[in-house]
Parts: sequence; structure tokens; C-alpha cells
Amino acid sequence: TNGEYDWLPVAALSYPWLTKDHPDPRGANLSRVARALKALLTNIPRLGVFWDFGSLHQHPDPANGVMRTEEQNALFKQGLGCLGTLYSHPHTYVLRLTSFPDGHKAEDQAEGTNVAKYFDRGWCATENAWASLTKSGDLSLDLALMRDGVEYDCRSLIVDCTQDGGRRPPLLPSAFAAELETKSFTNGKDDKPLVKRLYEAAFEEQFGKATELVYGDLGWGDAEAAQLAEVLASGAAPRLEELYLYDNRIGDEGCKALAAALKEGAAPSLKTLEVGSKNAKQPELVAVCEERGIELY
Repeated sequence: TNGEYDWLPVAALSYPWLTKDHPDPRGANLSRVARALKALLTNIPRLGVFWDFGSLHQHPDPANGVMRTEEQNALFKQGLGCLGTLYSHPHTYVLRLTSFPDGHKAEDQAEGTNVAKYFDRGWCATENAWASLTKSGDLSLDLALMRDGVEYDCRSLIVDCTQDGGRRPPLLPSAFAAELETKSFTNGKDDKPLVKRLYEAAFEEQFGKATELVYGDLGWGDAEAAQLAEVLASGAAPRLEELYLYDNRIGDEGCKALAAALKEGAAPSLKTLEVGSKNAKQPELVAVCEERGIELY
């Protein structure tokens, strides 16, 4: 990590390609990303950006049959194999462009172009799911939430780009695989089984080593708490000691779901659970935390 801070100077970009052969032919997404990077750099001295188009070997001129060399193809596949760690690592930023830039219209695109929206695309959905595993809430930013005309600094950008709806709870690999069946891939035959394997590996890696999870101020309600409880009940976080769910909208049903998971032995190393002052009095949650010696507040 970067000294006393729990982040690395690395940001991975997640976005839908706008055309089949070029992700951003007019630079519209580039300008949005540059605006976000300018804001982040008001507080971060340096930041390396992973952008698939520039970071992985692409086919030079596929329209005219000029493809990657054998060596480049090997490096490309090696790079794909690292994406799960890059996007899911608890200390990397993920910058998500979940909307198309102004003026981009699906009906204007050439035949064969993937015109699906961000959350309907296989790779975008996968990157979003990776970023929703164990990463702190302020490291996964939805750049579509930036407001026009605002001069952002690092803090104000993070506040706007993590507001309600900007971050889902983690998905079990089985739930992710089921969702993936509804997503659009340009190269689904090869990519779909690949991303299933990569997601499962990232899930096991990140939850297997997690000792602290910070899911505060994400606008989560009972459904999201129940989804998290299901993940914990699977035995996914054996080393987890601290779980923070403060400043959400979790109610009685969400607390009951968490309590039920804890009662069945989920998160066996858990010592601290922060759910906010109101939920810290929820009877089932109080009882199981007293029984297991978990500090609840």
C-alpha cells in the first residue's frame, strides 16, 4: 500500500467500446476520463492507468487483415489473465464509464458493432463485479455521475461518483455466472467461459485474504444486506475481522439476514461489526454478536 493510505497509484478503466475496431474514435470518453484524472491528481501525486486499448496489444488493422503477431497474441492472453486481480484488488481504483458520451447513438453505429449499454455487456459487467468484491467504497467510481460544469477536486469527485446506486454488493460466483448468461459479448464463445473462471479466481483470492471490508455510505438497503449475508454464509471470508456497513439504509430485514448468517458461523474471525446506532439495537443482531463476542455498533 501507499504508506499509511489503503490505495495504490493504479486505476483500471471500465467502459463500453463505442465501435468494433476503436473504443473511442472521437476522444469523447478520453475527455471524461481526463477530467476525472485531473481531479484525482489534486490529492494523488501520481496515477498509472490501465486502459485496455493502449495497455494490451490490439489488432493493428483488422479491417484489412492486419492482426496481432503470435508473440503479441501471447502477451494479450497473458494480460487478460491478470485482469481479475487488477480490477478486484482491494487497493486499486476502478473508473467506470457506465453511460455513453453525449451524442453517441446506437442506431448510428456500423453493422456488427456491439451497441449494448454498460451493464448489459459481458466484460463491463465482469469488471463492475470485480470492483464490487472487497474494494473500499471510495475506490470504485462511476464517472457517469460527474456533473456538468463542476470543477472537481479529488474528494468532491469521489463523493459524487460513489453516490447511491454506484456500487453493488459482491456476487457469489454462481450468481455471477447466472447473470452473465444475460450479457452481450462480441466474442462470447471464448470470452464467457474465460471471465467465469477469472471471476471465481478473483472472488476466492480477495475474500480469502480479506480482514477488513468497508461498505459504508453506499445507499444499500435490505436486499443488498441479504446479498452480502449470502456471500458471508458461503464461507467466503474466513479471515474477516472487521465489517463496516455504516451510513446505509439497511433495515430490520437486512439485519436479520446478517444475524442469521453469523449465527450459522459465517465470518468466523469477525470481531467488529458497524451497522449504525439504530441497527446496533436490532434484537437478532445483538443476540448473535453477544453470543460470538463481536463488538457491535
